Amino acid sequence: MKSSLRTLQILEYIDSRQRAVTIAELSASLAFPQSSTSTIVQSMINAGYLVVDHDSRGILPSSRVAALGNWVEPSVSRADVRSLMVAVGERTSQTILLGVPSDLCVRYIDVIPGRHAMRLDIPVGSRLPLMEAGMGRLLLSEMPDQTVEELWQQTKRRVKDEGAQGIRPSDVSNLWNANPFVSPLPEIMEELKQIRRTGFAISLGRISLGAGIVCVAMPRGPLEQPIGLGIGGLSELISRDAQQILSVVRDAASELGIALKMRSGTTRTSEQEKTRRLRK
Repeated sequence: MKSSLRTLQILEYIDSRQRAVTIAELSASLAFPQSSTSTIVQSMINAGYLVVDHDSRGILPSSRVAALGNWVEPSVSRADVRSLMVAVGERTSQTILLGVPSDLCVRYIDVIPGRHAMRLDIPVGSRLPLMEAGMGRLLLSEMPDQTVEELWQQTKRRVKDEGAQGIRPSDVSNLWNANPFVSPLPEIMEELKQIRRTGFAISLGRISLGAGIVCVAMPRGPLEQPIGLGIGGLSELISRDAQQILSVVRDAASELGIALKMRSGTTRTSEQEKTRRLRK
């Protein structure tokens, strides 16, 4: 099972970089042992899913990978998603992230670094706890309640048995890693209802020290996995500018013809986060 997940993570990492990568880079960026990374890469080359780029000494996906999923028509093209990320990044100067569910974590598959002096620094491939991260709550809101409950039960069990490493989040989840917790299911479900009503999620200083994020779900077809756009930065800046950020996202998406689920609303989610932190 672990090798299968790592195989997919390798493909997604190369896709996020859109260039040839080395085994050393894969090992460092994905926190895999270099020996097992080499073994998996060689197996993928032997099976025809990766090819060696002799000019750069890196590896690239083969045409066999490019053909996978062609029968699923994406609601929004990757080019349009990237254009939206660039536009929002230019207008906010904050870090822009693209997140997807990965086992019991959120995994960031694309990142545009912010331009503020004190910016949020999250590498591509970073993993945060799905149940507790702001992006995680957004992605959960795109899933059926039964699926959410099953994921909650799995998270609860793994955290109880193994602590933070039960779900293997990255070091950027420093606050949560130091004190792993799983919120009560009714509390999570209540927040998911609110996210479904408004179309966005906000989290402040809950998972990473001093970090906040505004998240919006990207349109998707019935066969596509949930994917979220995040605007991250210092908690105080995200709290102060949340409504402005949401307006920027709405305007940029409209210009690109991307139909978001966002509705006008308040930043009540951020206030809930502050209250919840005070209780802990």
